[in-house]
Amino acid sequence: MTNIVAKEGIETLPTAGKLVAFYLSRDRVLALLSSQTLPAQVIAALTGQNAQMSTAILSNAVGSYLLQAIATDSVRTLPQLAFEGELKEGVPFIYNGHVTGKGFAASNKTLALSLTEKLDEPLAGKKLIFEFSKNGLVNSTAYTRMSGSTRLFAFGYITEIDDTIIRAVPYVVGDLVTSSHAITSPFGPTLELRPEEVEQFSGIDESWFPSQAEFKRMTRVSEQVVKELICRLLCEHSVPSDWGGEESDVLSANLLVAGHRHTGAFLLKGPARFHPMKPTDLGKNGDQLYRLFNIPARIYVIQHCHSIGAAVRKQAEAFALARSFVAPCQIMFMDGTTTARLLRAHGLWPDAAPISKKGKAK
Repeated sequence: MTNIVAKEGIETLPTAGKLVAFYLSRDRVLALLSSQTLPAQVIAALTGQNAQMSTAILSNAVGSYLLQAIATDSVRTLPQLAFEGELKEGVPFIYNGHVTGKGFAASNKTLALSLTEKLDEPLAGKKLIFEFSKNGLVNSTAYTRMSGSTRLFAFGYITEIDDTIIRAVPYVVGDLVTSSHAITSPFGPTLELRPEEVEQFSGIDESWFPSQAEFKRMTRVSEQVVKELICRLLCEHSVPSDWGGEESDVLSANLLVAGHRHTGAFLLKGPARFHPMKPTDLGKNGDQLYRLFNIPARIYVIQHCHSIGAAVRKQAEAFALARSFVAPCQIMFMDGTTTARLLRAHGLWPDAAPISKKGKAK
């Protein structure tokens, strides 16, 4: 990774994200950032001098320069590195999600700490392990915030890979939060856009929930019907044809959100696989979601005839987070229930199947 020159006044996360650090490797951060452009008080805090408010500087100020480093070098997630064939020792990456912190108990007399997590597709079967020392903990809050089952943001690089483990060391571990309000809150939820926030989809009846029998009618709604409806609502005069190398099923610059027009890239999945969406459902190589986020769009929409599984949601959030360092973006999930509501709102919800003489639906 190149040495980063810090630039004042550059917003790293377009959505006003802020990084609050609990762990910071001073040596690795100093090697990463150009000390010639860092403020004197930041250098003093990183080099262990008696700088005034050094704890606050390490917790709050240094994070903005690290976010800038991530944006400047377009640092990617582990799934992105896997799809690109770049999952190698020494490669930097970002991770934002669940981890289990070990070694933070008072009974642990060693300096060794770790954060671990089992990974999903395309890295299923592997475990991510961040290893670091207590010496880098920034404040006392770190002991409680990083211990046990928790959710954290980490920026680090790979030190070792084998069949079952990806080992890494962090530059920083902390909370990625919004900074647009007086009280900070987790940054992740700001990445998601609700379907009803898109003006063309706002007519759905959120109070209607299809019964189990009604929900099975989704098996009779083809992906083409959903695609044609979305194109009609977005005033797209042609419906794209499917082909093997497509990055999206629909690409439209007509999504209206709060009176503003945005570009949306859609991934649509019909009833050929009527079960909760899994990463393995997304293309022959499981890379359809990865290809979707290669499109320069403001809103990325994942639609499915059934529910959308946690692994897909986590992967989409990771891709959206990485994309947000380059340009503002959000993700929108349209599961089977939302799709059914949209069809119903526009007169396309199938009638109950006729009952045969033997008492079974035809």
